[in-house]
Parts: sequence; C-alpha cells; structure tokens
Amino acid sequence: MTARKRFYKTVTVTDDDGGLVVRLDDRVVKSPAGANAILPSRELADAVATEWDSQGEEIDAASMPLFSLAVTVLDRVTPQRVAIIDELVAYGGNDLLCYQDADDPELGTRQARGWTPWIDWARASLGAELVVAAGVMPVAQPAASLVALGQAVTTHDDWELGMLYRATTLGGSLVLGLAMLRDEMDSAALFETAFLDELWQAERWGSDWEAEDRRAGIRVELDQTHRFLGLLRAGGR
Repeated sequence: MTARKRFYKTVTVTDDDGGLVVRLDDRVVKSPAGANAILPSRELADAVATEWDSQGEEIDAASMPLFSLAVTVLDRVTPQRVAIIDELVAYGGNDLLCYQDADDPELGTRQARGWTPWIDWARASLGAELVVAAGVMPVAQPAASLVALGQAVTTHDDWELGMLYRATTLGGSLVLGLAMLRDEMDSAALFETAFLDELWQAERWGSDWEAEDRRAGIRVELDQTHRFLGLLRAGGR
C-alpha cells in the first residue's frame, strides 16, 4: 500500500456546532466512512490532533492509535451497538475466568488466586453469579447472570462500549473488561490476569519470539485502550 503524503500544514481543534473536531488547515478530519470525526472530550480531541501534527512527510496510520480507536467507534460501534452488546454478552457466557485447569495443581492454584477475586467481584458488583468449570468443557451460565452482564454493558455509551469491546476481545474476558472500564484495574493488571496461563507456561517452559511479540502487541493495544478511556473521561465528561 502506497503511503499517503502529508497534505496539510497546520492542525487545530475547533468547537463547531456539532462538537469538537480536528482540522487539517481548514478541512475537518473525517472517518473512513466519511463522517465528520466529532470527538467527545477536549482532551481526546487534543491528543488526536497531536497524532496528526506529529506526522512527517508521509502519514503513518499505525502511529495514530487514538484516531483509529475514535473512528472505529464512529463507523462500527455506533451503527452496530446492539450487535456489539450481544457479542460482549456472549463473551461473558464463555468468560475466560470460568475455565480453570483441573490437571495441573500448580496452574489451578495460580488461576484460583488470580481469577476467583474477579468472579467474586462480578457477583457482588454486577449481580452476575458465574459458574466455574474445572477443565475446558463448555459450561452454561445462568440466564439471570447473562441478563445482569447485559445490563452492565448497556450502561456504557458508545465511546466506552467501543473500549470495552476492545479490552474484552483482546483479553477474552468480559468481566475483566468491565473491571477496567470501572477503574477496578488498569491495563497492566488486565493483561497479567487475562494472560495468566500463557505467562505461567512461559515462566515454566520458556517462550518463542512469536508468542512474545504477540503478547507485547496485545499489551500495547490494551495500554492504548486504557489511555483512550482516560482522555475520554478527562474534564468531567
């Protein structure tokens, strides 16, 4: 793919009738679907503007993660909110935390220590009583628990929902995604908890560079998601 040349000199944030937008010279930045990229907080808009202003002679989309997250919300999350919620509840019905090792006592103990507090948190804070299985055979979660998880998800607006979807799909756990959204853990804790099994295996048997690179990439994406949330909420939004 041919890199796009930088076509603008100045980057500003303006508060138009529709809300906060980033302007490249006098042109409003748009999403890939063609909508004006209206941003919900000044801090987020300023950070996105900085990403655009930091481009060199060629525009590197990979160096603008906040803008990428923002337009994903605008173009994919908002138009598909109901489907996104349904998919998240499905993650909750098969949550990573509900499958603990029955064959390796050391790993099982580590899982119980790292995961049971979040199973307890889901029950106490979300009203979702989750069944924990020993092994990998699927376990059906109570209908009332899935309803409770759905209610927890729907309390978040499209911007937070987009970050919840990102965190959940990266970590494989709706419970941990909700915990991060509700400031019960940060991205580093979510990563360590979600990848407890892999990190234990790497500690015990070693790890190849491909697995290390994959985990490092996920860690960066979780950090970006957490940063986006902070910018989203800054200024008392």
